Amino acid sequence: MKAIIAVIDRLERWGILVSFSICLVALTISITTRYVFHRPLTWPDELTTYLFMLMTFLGASASIGNDTELKVDAIYMAFPGSRFVLDLFLNLLRLAASITFMMAGYNFIIIEIDMETVTPILQIPTSIIACMLPMFGILLAIRSLEGLRQLIFKNRKKGS
Repeated sequence: MKAIIAVIDRLERWGILVSFSICLVALTISITTRYVFHRPLTWPDELTTYLFMLMTFLGASASIGNDTELKVDAIYMAFPGSRFVLDLFLNLLRLAASITFMMAGYNFIIIEIDMETVTPILQIPTSIIACMLPMFGILLAIRSLEGLRQLIFKNRKKGS
């Protein structure tokens, strides 16, 4: 499992870096053509929208792996002795959400393939864009299972 997590960590970091770099270049081109040449291009804006979506999904998965995701600390403070139960609930809820992302994403991809739709400017098949949903679901499931494994291992170690 550690090898899989290491590969996912690397893919997330590089995916975010490459997506951000391409966004930066595309937006620079867009701004330059709009304000310097007075000939605005539309494709950079569409491209950056899809790359921003990708960065959001990769960043959300990375934040789970780094344990920097948003949590309501007030619940942990209100029930300090229930940290294990709350973390278990969080990981199980996250796992359920990942299954929802995978199933809904798969159904969305099938619909997009049947409809043969493409994006308005870049003409990318929307089924490719829709692949982000199940991909995120898979990353979320792996992160949740790893979180459950670490939680149970830590609790078992504490009990020994």
